Amino acid sequence: MTVADIYRKIDELAPFSTQESWDNSGLIVGSPDTEVTKVITALDITSEVAEEAHRIGAQLIVSHHPVIFHPLKRLTGGSPAALLAKYDISAICTHTPFDMAPCGMNKGLFDILHEPLGLSEAYEPLEDFGQGRMIGRIYYLSVPISLEQCAKRLRSVLGCKVIRYTSGNRKIRKAAVCSGAGNSFVLTAAERADALITGDLKHDSFIDAQNLGLSLFDCGHYHTERIFAPMMKALLEEHFPDIAVSAAASMHDPVSYC
Repeated sequence: MTVADIYRKIDELAPFSTQESWDNSGLIVGSPDTEVTKVITALDITSEVAEEAHRIGAQLIVSHHPVIFHPLKRLTGGSPAALLAKYDISAICTHTPFDMAPCGMNKGLFDILHEPLGLSEAYEPLEDFGQGRMIGRIYYLSVPISLEQCAKRLRSVLGCKVIRYTSGNRKIRKAAVCSGAGNSFVLTAAERADALITGDLKHDSFIDAQNLGLSLFDCGHYHTERIFAPMMKALLEEHFPDIAVSAAASMHDPVSYC
């Protein structure tokens, strides 16, 4: 089995051609001809994850976020990309293609939040790219819940230390859900839902939400997307049963809380 074989399967599930123009997904480091017996999955390829992959003898890391996003002007010895090159470890990054894929982040968040929040099976896209691809979903709740109930359930199920939220001053009957950074969806969600559950929100978004009557929940970028590692692990194990796949043990929230 080679890096190219795994790349092709991921490309079938979450086509790299669908990535946003600003994104950098695909085979970012390494050779497509490299033979693969061990794979690590991770949200981010940090130096710790690269060292872990080297330690267990993995030839490939499949991550959500690109290990090279902005153009590099230098490669220092301890940087993730430099470590991958040093240890001859390939990196496939799936960012926005996996965000919008039917089997991707939308499904993962639904599976986690469905029971605690009482989300409906039916949904509508928050942003629709056609052919079943979308970023974010909007659901009805089986039973309306209060702002405080929603925040407590999100904190519990996502494992957040902190939930930042603001009140739309009404029961939540319809919720928009978007993993990662959902700052750009505040106005859209306000037109179509009672709440937006996401991460990476700015101060002005909380002000906008209050003015528009939208309840806003910032659960953090990491906590709404750490599901990637176990999700991709399960997908690769399903399609490549002869390869050893593990979710990175060194993956953790980069933020500390006081």
